[in-house]
This record gives sequence, C-alpha cells and structure tokens, in this order.
Amino acid sequence: MTIGKGTEWGTPGPVPPGLTTREDDRSLARDLADGRDGVVIAGDMATTIGCSRAPRVGESGRRLPIDLMDVEIVRGVDRSTIVGVSHVMIREPLRKGGRLRGEVHWIMNAQYFAGRDLVPRGHPNDGRVEVLSVAATMGFRQRLLAWSRSRTGRHLPHPHVSVRSVKEITILARGRMVVVDGARGGRADEVIIRVRPDAAQLWI
Repeated sequence: MTIGKGTEWGTPGPVPPGLTTREDDRSLARDLADGRDGVVIAGDMATTIGCSRAPRVGESGRRLPIDLMDVEIVRGVDRSTIVGVSHVMIREPLRKGGRLRGEVHWIMNAQYFAGRDLVPRGHPNDGRVEVLSVAATMGFRQRLLAWSRSRTGRHLPHPHVSVRSVKEITILARGRMVVVDGARGGRADEVIIRVRPDAAQLWI
C-alpha cells in the first residue's frame, strides 16, 4: 500500500543478511527490478530517503516500500523497456545543447536530481511521478538561474516550468535523448512511463 498523508512510512525490523549496498541509482534499479531488496548510500534515491550509511545485518532498521517506473522507449518500430527507480530525463543531444536548449522533461520518482531539490513535493511511494517540464521558449540564462536555485527548491514556481503528478504519461520525444537514472537509454520518438506502486523495498 502506498504511503498516505500523515502515516508512517515503512516497517521496522532487524536488517537481514544478503543485502547488496549500491552507490548509484542505475545499479540500484537493476537490483530492484530483479526482485531483490536494496540498500543505497549515494545517488538521488539515497538523498531522497536520507540514507548515507549501509545498515548492519541484525541491527534495527526500517524496510521502505517504494514505487518503480517502467520506461518504454519507442524508436520507429523498435520498443524496449527499462526499469527506473529515481528519474527519467528527456532532452536534446549534448551537441544540440542538452538540457540547456529546447524542451526538456524530468519524470521524477525521487525528490532529487543530481543532488538538487527538483520536485519538493515528490515522494517515491505515493503511487505517482512528478513531471517537471521546461518550455522550449525558456532562455539559456533563465535555465542557468533556475538550475542554481533548484539546489534548495527555489526554482518553482516559474512561468516556463510546469509540474504535474501522474500515474502514467506518454511524452513525444521527437528524437530526443532519454536518460534513465543517469544512464543513456538512447533516442526516442515516444516515451511511455508507467508507475508500479509498492514494487520494491529499500532498507535504511
């Protein structure tokens, strides 16, 4: 069951043996996609849940249910699906300016991206993702300023930035690059993202 307003997140218990500690979101996502409980001490999910030290086997810990994202990448007649845990970014290729030019979308299961408080209201176990979209009309200097302010969540509200909360979303990528948990997933014509509530477990 996803977290409700005013309820305590997760259940306490002794930390079990056999957990693998990860230091990045992509490796964590692979573990969780395989059905294993996870531990993460670095990266954006670690920042979101406030974990920087791996719990020791047998000590009192807390098991946190989290959602996962099924990221379907469509390119022509080809379709592939990547499981994501923290975020998906859809941007221009770096040679065309990356996230500093054109339309950009962040689909966030975590609250943080690159250590920045990108979606202050985001939660990894609410059964939804936050979609932060930057309009193509937003200028270069405005983007740099907003990026700087996002360290503390002060980039919102902004007339060129929109945020919405969804359970599923289809984004027309039009050949832009898809980056899932910091790893490139290739270019896409269309990206379909579906939330899987309570799909994985993290220990802190």
